[in-house]
Amino acid sequence: MASAVRAEADHRVVGNLPLELTSFVGRRRELADARRLFESSRLLTLTGVGGVGKTRLAIRLAGALQRVFSDGTWLVELGELSDPDLLADYVAVTLGVRPVSSSDPLRALIDFCADRSLLLVFDNCEHLVDSVARLAGAILRRCAGVKILATSRESLGVGGEVVMRVPSLTTPELRGPRAFDGLARYESVLLFAERAATVVPGFVLTEGNRNAVARICHDLDGLPLPIELAAARLRSMSAEQIMYRLSDRYSLLTSGGRDVPSRQQTLRLSIDWSYDLCSPREQRLWARLSVFSGGFELDAAEGVCGQDSSSTEVLDLVTA
Repeated sequence: MASAVRAEADHRVVGNLPLELTSFVGRRRELADARRLFESSRLLTLTGVGGVGKTRLAIRLAGALQRVFSDGTWLVELGELSDPDLLADYVAVTLGVRPVSSSDPLRALIDFCADRSLLLVFDNCEHLVDSVARLAGAILRRCAGVKILATSRESLGVGGEVVMRVPSLTTPELRGPRAFDGLARYESVLLFAERAATVVPGFVLTEGNRNAVARICHDLDGLPLPIELAAARLRSMSAEQIMYRLSDRYSLLTSGGRDVPSRQQTLRLSIDWSYDLCSPREQRLWARLSVFSGGFELDAAEGVCGQDSSSTEVLDLVTA
């Protein structure tokens, strides 16, 4: 009996990863790619636009790896932390470091991690990117058993960092005579249908709604956050009504759950979060690039925005 108890303790899961409350849809390729990249690096940063699903992918990846790290897999949610000077204290508290030295919390954190096997998941780093980069670099240089998985709308820029851009979910093209056939194989359509079924029990794709669902997913670029917000509108609207009202999507997509961060409760707040993180020059470029519908090439951006900037400056701003 005692040996059985010890065996169970040896296989216990250590850390604070949250349980998933909704289904995880798609992302097989991304999970496989991320695991492969993480095998050869101690710092993997998942980047991508707001609402693309970086956090869900990171938590799913961390969950798959958590038994590899004997001292735990720890999620550090940074979205609500606004003061970069509190970062080291915040991480230390998450890990249960006691006591944290008021004079040098980073030293206390490094001393705690130095001989441990840990996976740290730094979520939503973009507004603290410089501080997170310094902290991550310091930990990785001194703590051989620590790996870091980060999510951010831009990379950390730390030596040894591997960056993986998280794409949108697969989405129907809506071209050709059979464009609406086999919709269930597209991740974005499957996500909409699964979230719709939680709002309207028994919801399934039918001949009557499949065209509208496909166009909703297409027009929302396969982004999980706005697709989930659109599905939530089925409480009071049909899929076809949602499709027609997407021209005013910032007013329509406002039904996020109360238990998610405020920036994820509406599409506008998600965009505002990104916009507010840009420098004044980046915001000016953003405004000028709004003349394009859909994507644009670099030479087109230079033609529209390069009158008062060099090609190199435009390239740097577009990249940023």
